[in-house]
Amino acid sequence: MKRLLMILMSSLVLLLTPMHAGAITGGQVDTRDRYPFVGLLAFYNDQGEYEHRCTGTLLSSTVVLTAAHCTDGMALTYAYFQITVPDDFRENPTGISGTPHTHPAFRSNTLNNDVGIIVLDQPVNLDEYPTIVGEGFLSDLKGSHEIQDDSFVAVGYGVQTGFPPPTQIVDLLRRFSVSPYGGLTRGNLHLQQNPNATGGGGTCFGDSGGPHFWLDTLIIVSVTSWGDAVCRSNDMTQRIDIPSVQEFLADFGISA
Repeated sequence: MKRLLMILMSSLVLLLTPMHAGAITGGQVDTRDRYPFVGLLAFYNDQGEYEHRCTGTLLSSTVVLTAAHCTDGMALTYAYFQITVPDDFRENPTGISGTPHTHPAFRSNTLNNDVGIIVLDQPVNLDEYPTIVGEGFLSDLKGSHEIQDDSFVAVGYGVQTGFPPPTQIVDLLRRFSVSPYGGLTRGNLHLQQNPNATGGGGTCFGDSGGPHFWLDTLIIVSVTSWGDAVCRSNDMTQRIDIPSVQEFLADFGISA
């Protein structure tokens, strides 16, 4: 999720980040496994070489939602749906293999349509999977003057910001945090991060592609796309409720 600059830093591909003392606030480790459908995704090129990692969400037993800047140009993915991912996942892949698919209208220079899909080779059978919002959902919330009071839950395996900034800590744990509304554009839901007076949290490198749930539901409204270089203020997430994204997801049997 973090800016065009972030994409170049592929070894840490953007994602979530919570913690105290000089770091993103309000986040916590998913010790109770509240989000078993959110996993770490390790991406490999067509030479079988590890490239970067992101976060993704199961929308069915075999379909994983993530960001296009994660899938773009990649040939293979391994998905890990545990709270803690093995330290040697890069060189010793033990996750579930899958094929990455990138939105055909994704543009790396603008990050438009920053949505990708992984189709797993083996199913992950759970009692419940998240759902996505329908077309125009966020626009309707804005039109009704409700969205400015709403909060959004991010989940991911991204780095944490340490002290002093821009110190970053990698521990491969699934975390979640809550962010308040910041704004809405044609393609992005803007969320506020640390530091702010709300006590909320946000995302960082490795959280890219991770879900943003509306309020305390399991309804996904956006995925982590990009933000500022030190993971301190802007979290720009790719909207799921726009026509181009809805059409792409429908190709994989996913709809509201």
